[in-house]
Amino acid sequence: MQRETPAGNDPVVVIGHINHDRVWRLKEPLRPGGRITWIDRNVRLGGGGYYTGSMLLALGRNVELVSSLVDDEHGRKALEELQKAGFGTGHITMRDGETEFAEILLDPAGERTILGSTKRIARNFTLDRQLQAKAFYVNGMQLADTVVASLDKAALVVSQFPLRNPTPRPADIMVGSRADFPGLSLADIWQAACAIAGGRLKDLMLTDGPNEICVYDGRNETRIGVHEKVVTADTIGAGDCFSGAVLHELLNGMPITDAAASACERTADWLRNRDAATAVTESTP
Repeated sequence: MQRETPAGNDPVVVIGHINHDRVWRLKEPLRPGGRITWIDRNVRLGGGGYYTGSMLLALGRNVELVSSLVDDEHGRKALEELQKAGFGTGHITMRDGETEFAEILLDPAGERTILGSTKRIARNFTLDRQLQAKAFYVNGMQLADTVVASLDKAALVVSQFPLRNPTPRPADIMVGSRADFPGLSLADIWQAACAIAGGRLKDLMLTDGPNEICVYDGRNETRIGVHEKVVTADTIGAGDCFSGAVLHELLNGMPITDAAASACERTADWLRNRDAATAVTESTP
């Protein structure tokens, strides 16, 4: 995606993981008890912080990352790559240890299965001091007090819906996937979101793969149709890019339903461009 005209000097703070994804392209879908063959595998940067921040960068936003990397060869190379891409990296913590890869199984239809260790999932987000910014995006479970205090003072906070036992955090908008809440009513999901975001929550946004997006404010439900369903060989990062595009449009002053519709189009473009780039790379000797 071509980087757009700068949208302003105020940085957007993105709190989320920077992962090393080892992607296995499978020749056939996963099935119980089966012997599955794979076509190729590669390691690339990923994670919610990386993909959301990359979309915001492409849309002309200045992005400050709050995350952590391991202080080994993989982590130092990742930090260098992030800096070259244009991310602000002054709040990335370098930890002792050895980089663990996230194993991602990608089936022929583009659907992914993520295998993450409990150590990676349990990583928390820390700051040595509070940050001031107009807008924050947060995708993580455990947040330090300084992070929560920073969110509390921000004009706009968009949070990915954290599962398991997250740190409560102030958020104006919670974005999640309908697939994460099987059997729950919309009202039940709203109550769960309010328990995390508190009384500040204005809207819950639920994606459902290629199907309609639901926006709910605790009283009224609005459905946004997905006008273009992209057939892709790789869905990894699509949801995070969608969230980044939503935040960008909200900062442009769009109503949330219009922001969701625009983010769908931007994410579709991103998927098509990545598939095209991957096809060129794979065809190059």
